[in-house]
Amino acid sequence: MSCAVVVEDVLVPVPGQPAVPAYLVRVDAQRNSRAGILFLHWLGHVHSDRGQFLAEAVELARNGAVSLLPQGRFPWSVRPAGDATDVEAVIAQRETFDAALRQLQRTPGVDPRRVGVVGHDYGAMYGALLADQHPELAALVFAAPDAAWGTWFSTYWLDCAGPRARAYNDLFHGVQPVRHVGRLGPRLLMQWAGEDTYVPAAVRGRYAAAVPQAKVELYPAADHQLGTRAQADRDAFLSVRLDLTL
Repeated sequence: MSCAVVVEDVLVPVPGQPAVPAYLVRVDAQRNSRAGILFLHWLGHVHSDRGQFLAEAVELARNGAVSLLPQGRFPWSVRPAGDATDVEAVIAQRETFDAALRQLQRTPGVDPRRVGVVGHDYGAMYGALLADQHPELAALVFAAPDAAWGTWFSTYWLDCAGPRARAYNDLFHGVQPVRHVGRLGPRLLMQWAGEDTYVPAAVRGRYAAAVPQAKVELYPAADHQLGTRAQADRDAFLSVRLDLTL
């Protein structure tokens, strides 16, 4: 008999910041050891919130995973200002997701040796910063991230280009996502879309150079949302790395 899946609306306490709403997804049954997955959502036209990966988390719960899906704030509901305060906002958001990861690792029944992070778009960019601080993570999946924070901030919020955009992007030097993947190695799966209008091939090249040991999947006909084939591939990757029963 299959167990019922429970989706709980929870709050993640964050030191020095407001608590963050999140979904906790698990089966309604006792089990001593389950894998844990932190899902970090994208910013897009549909499901641009903690609900993006909810259906996937429900499926994975039946195969032995407990998932936590926190809501992002910057730049989802707070827009970039175009100055150094945006770097501070990125760091604060990383700390929020770090608090969510630590809460997941402490969740009763979760095996802290079998925890992974999945991120898409901005969620993947934050995932890179987070994973670099947590060498204990067993599996990482980053789908369609940009390499640098300033690119999308300048293009879609600040409408700046040329020297001004380059100077702004330089502010993020220490927290650029592509600078934080080098130590992740084969624990990492990178997923890319061949018809992505937001992430050019040059970005894929920067990540390939930064972490050549990562597993890479390219979906030539997919757009930035990637689609069901990418979901199946990342779930298969997670099943191996986290010892799930797909």
